[in-house]
Amino acid sequence: MAAAADIAVLFVAFTSHFTQTMSTTVVALAPAIPKPKRLVTKLIHRDSIFSPRYNANDTIADRARRAVETSIARFAQVSELVSDIHDIRTNLLPSQPSELFYINFSIGHPPLPQLAIMDSGSSFLWIKCLPCSPCSSKSPISIFDPRKSFTYSSMSCRRHRCIYSKCNSYNECTYNITYVRGPGSTGIYVFEQLTFETADDTKIVVPRVLLGCGRNLEADEGQYNGVFGLGVGRETSLITQLGSRFSYCVGNIMDPHYPYNQLFVGDGAIMEGDSTPLESSHGRYYITLEGISIEGKLLEIDRRVFERTAMADDGVVLDSGTAYTWLAQDAYEVLSEEVQSLFKEMLQRHKGMPNQLCYIGSVREDLSGFPAVTFHFASGAQLVLDTLSMFLHIAPRVFCLAIGSSAVNGDSSRNLSVIGMMAQQNYNVGYDIGRKKLYFQRIDCELLED
Repeated sequence: MAAAADIAVLFVAFTSHFTQTMSTTVVALAPAIPKPKRLVTKLIHRDSIFSPRYNANDTIADRARRAVETSIARFAQVSELVSDIHDIRTNLLPSQPSELFYINFSIGHPPLPQLAIMDSGSSFLWIKCLPCSPCSSKSPISIFDPRKSFTYSSMSCRRHRCIYSKCNSYNECTYNITYVRGPGSTGIYVFEQLTFETADDTKIVVPRVLLGCGRNLEADEGQYNGVFGLGVGRETSLITQLGSRFSYCVGNIMDPHYPYNQLFVGDGAIMEGDSTPLESSHGRYYITLEGISIEGKLLEIDRRVFERTAMADDGVVLDSGTAYTWLAQDAYEVLSEEVQSLFKEMLQRHKGMPNQLCYIGSVREDLSGFPAVTFHFASGAQLVLDTLSMFLHIAPRVFCLAIGSSAVNGDSSRNLSVIGMMAQQNYNVGYDIGRKKLYFQRIDCELLED
């Protein structure tokens, strides 16, 4: 495993890489100008060797504990936001982004590398800008200084886009993003160019992207430079600015050495495989789950537990911030009982983790013949979960079901289900917001490097 010095070298190399001479394509946001054919960037898992938070001394138990704790916290955040959709403040109250994946890109000219949290639960891109308070000097990525960029410009209060915002004493349009839980960010709207590296090592430059320049931060841990929202909505949504299409592909998220996690944005997003209807509402992506089967046997789950109604606390959400998947209580009970019946008299239960179904054994050694679990969606799309997507090792010889109950926080009345990133492993997941379709393509993410 890499030592701390190796991580420092990695980020120095990353920075110097962007200063090398490469072919560059400039793409304007106007519809008449062709958009990039392949706008792609790496996704960096929080515990991977490419992450500034990587700790070579972490054990399986350490990584698993973080995955469980952040998944529970994220589900609580998603639940709180969804249940508050009738509050007029909702568009300003996304859930606090979970540090599951980071996105790297560069900003300004000359381009300065940045590392932001990937968040499908918010629709705004903001980064830390100098001067800011508080701003940690520990950050492995340099904080953007607008004074050193030739392409920077702030949004004037005279622009029509600023009608819903306040002005500061410098006639700049300000924003104030407050999350449901956790620290927020206050700053100004700016226009700046973003640079993404493509699969063939060229660079795509997208000029005059509208984003937030964060000056006042409620907290600063120094490990990331902002939040990269993948939601859609107003003009401040980066995804809306770039064509309302994106896709991502992730492999085994518990493998710290896996290098092929990727995000594709704009016309280069990959829309392949089976599709299912997609709805975007209040910063969340909803899909229609119709049933769950194990080895072709459809479980006896009333599909109404997955339906999205006029109530605020139901439906099925696809989320990038939770590793675990969370099912409505009634559905979870049926799935859990089926799993227990398959393991009966084969494996010994481990009861060290409250509210989790755990066993003593090895996923690779003891579950080689475990049947596939399939999530069935409207229009025939399927998400097939293998054992590495279904179970998580919390110790070398203990594993747990990586699917939990929506009653994890003590409220069994909600029928909200959230499909997390472990369930989406080894899939390219494509979001075509304009056509209201979501695509599932089972594939080795390495094949998308071509």
